Amino acid sequence: MTARVLAQRTVPLLAIGIAAALLSFRPIYEPDLWWHLAQGREALSGHIVRTNLFSFTHPDYRQQFTPWLFDAVGYAAWRGAGGTGIQIVQAGLLALTFGLLYGACRLRASAWSAAAVLAIGFFILEPRAIPRPHLVSFAGVAACTFLIERASAQRSARPLLWGVPLVGLWSNLHVECVFGVLLLAIYSCAELVRPSALPRSEALRAVALAGICALATMANPYGWGLVAYLYENLSVPGVLAIAELQPPYLPAYRAFYVYLLAGALLLALQPRSLRLWEVLALVVFAAAGARYLRLTPLVLLTTAPMLAARLTALSAWGIDRRAILITASCAALAVSRVPVRMLITEVSVGTKAVAPPQFFSADAIAFIREAGLEGPVFNSHNLGGYLALHFYPEVRIFQDSRLQAYPPEHFRGIMAASRDQSEWDRLVSDVDWAVLSSPRPNQLS
Repeated sequence: MTARVLAQRTVPLLAIGIAAALLSFRPIYEPDLWWHLAQGREALSGHIVRTNLFSFTHPDYRQQFTPWLFDAVGYAAWRGAGGTGIQIVQAGLLALTFGLLYGACRLRASAWSAAAVLAIGFFILEPRAIPRPHLVSFAGVAACTFLIERASAQRSARPLLWGVPLVGLWSNLHVECVFGVLLLAIYSCAELVRPSALPRSEALRAVALAGICALATMANPYGWGLVAYLYENLSVPGVLAIAELQPPYLPAYRAFYVYLLAGALLLALQPRSLRLWEVLALVVFAAAGARYLRLTPLVLLTTAPMLAARLTALSAWGIDRRAILITASCAALAVSRVPVRMLITEVSVGTKAVAPPQFFSADAIAFIREAGLEGPVFNSHNLGGYLALHFYPEVRIFQDSRLQAYPPEHFRGIMAASRDQSEWDRLVSDVDWAVLSSPRPNQLS
């Protein structure tokens, strides 16, 4: 093996590893992590969570779906290596995502153009790079994109067969497996209507496989509950103004908007190479990201190969590839949500990184144990999962950030009582101790 070939293989792997590490080994504030770990503990003990068992206010309220397998893996990592274990799992999922996207790009584009697209992609993923099950969906959607590129390269639906076990496993890890199915459906149906990469007979097979993948979303303990959970999630903004269910805002999400503009421009410059499924994928997933900021990564994960291919084509027009790569890299640095130096200088490893003590106090946990406090507790919204992880079943919580684990009336009651002292007294009449932490004002703080 020549030094050139070795470099071509090792440099991308090294870059992927560094990118994943920078997004994983840093301080975070993520209240949802703790109830995922609490649910994972229950799953590993043989109990799949189906009701709001951590709560004293609504312990029997049904849970349509939980990402039980992700939660179980997360809790095992926590038990084995604490916060470092959580960071390792996150880094592994992000590395897998970058690796699959790079591989998908390379099936029809050069290495430098793949690097240019992923340079901006790094900063699209950065705001959402937190230890939650959507990391699995990053890798899952990237895997579907890779399968589509393989199918197009081979002019065969055969690679899409892997989508069935992929979606079946994924349905136990995160609800957004439905977006992988949606991408496969867009590709297969568009190829059937207007063939570009697949013969029509293969497109028919692809449509059938997309249908089987849709059925595979029920290969989890909750069955149809996964779809019901996703549908129910659409109603949350009508009750609470949750940040991740709002449109992406500037300047924090400028990388997303720059990517959309660049993508639209690249496709418009080369209309003869446009495929129907590419246009549909860009429009559908760009619209999803523009509506809900939690979905902003989807447009990158589904369109990176098509944009990389267009960048490669630009070099045939006489544009120097080094100029394209340097321009893309500088643009990526310019659209970063945080100062780039902070990604390098603020590296943090271990429990202190995932449980910053100013928000999640180990001293408070020790005091509760020493004082023998138990039973119903009034807690701030962000600490419900943290208390459930450390004290369930001796302690039952008032609320947490599993918004669909409580009836909407629960949160409406909290907001109404915050404006009426007598209502507040009635609301908390069953508790005589509290644990509070309010890092930022919101409707429930």
